[in-house]
Amino acid sequence: MDDITLRPYAEGDEAAINDGFNRTFGLTRTLDEWRWKFPASPEGRWIMLAVDGGGRVLAHYGAVVAPMRLGPVTVRGAQIVDAYAARLGRRRDALGHKVFTNCYEEFIRRFGAREGLPFMFGFPGGRHFEMGIKVLHYEVVGPVEFWARGVGRRTPLWLTGHRVRRGFDREAVDGLWRRCAHRYPYATVRDGSWLERRFTSRPGVAYEHLSARRAGIVRAWAVVCRAGDVLQWADLLWDGEDSRALAALVRAVDARARTARCRAIHLWLGGDVAAGATLSCLGFESMRQPDGLHTLARVFHPEIDLDLVRRRLYLTLGDSDLI
Repeated sequence: MDDITLRPYAEGDEAAINDGFNRTFGLTRTLDEWRWKFPASPEGRWIMLAVDGGGRVLAHYGAVVAPMRLGPVTVRGAQIVDAYAARLGRRRDALGHKVFTNCYEEFIRRFGAREGLPFMFGFPGGRHFEMGIKVLHYEVVGPVEFWARGVGRRTPLWLTGHRVRRGFDREAVDGLWRRCAHRYPYATVRDGSWLERRFTSRPGVAYEHLSARRAGIVRAWAVVCRAGDVLQWADLLWDGEDSRALAALVRAVDARARTARCRAIHLWLGGDVAAGATLSCLGFESMRQPDGLHTLARVFHPEIDLDLVRRRLYLTLGDSDLI
């Protein structure tokens, strides 16, 4: 291991990182999508690498960051993504594991701090879940709360009093977030800036924005995306004042799913009991996440209470990189 260097990302590493990612996961991600996922920022990119003498990336541990409200503090939240180790061959599996864990430990040493990344989280399943707990020292927040609904199901024919409009409107989202942020004391800051970056500029993925409005005011917001024969409900904001706003959105989402010939609508919805109760009345069922995903987290800030995070963290598919 003498010729292996552990270091943060440097300008020009992106091609080698992306090549290693594609080889490891059997994908064909473009550099444009990598740049969208890991945008440049004044602090740089939150990535740690293990590289050999020839510049080949042997291990990668990275984070996508966004502002998060976690009770009394607003911090830089970090979803851990694209964690991988290059395949070194069967006889060198132990070496590959050691390189990866060293890369991870250096990431924590450099970035795991109140001033760096005070809240790290991810959504592993299977053996990655076990490794996250036993080797990487993450703590369990809880299983991902997964909801599903068949397309075309009858729902109560409420006269909702809301109109649904399509399209992204940053000013409208900002207004909705200001009015409903109190409902999400443990959540990603879902203002117009975040929704715009997350859902309007990703190469090759078409998200659709739907907003339920009454008396000219946006009361609820949805983002959806087709994935095969499923319409993924990627994100949801609701001011909590009138459940008919959610009913209007469900009708619009169902109509979109029927047009796209989808068989089901899926969403994650953790930390919003009131929205869950309303969606249950509208035909959604809470069930076990098909891939057995759990939320894990590490905290590096004395004012973040992990027990409260477990009880109140608001999560949707938009908080992940899975769609």
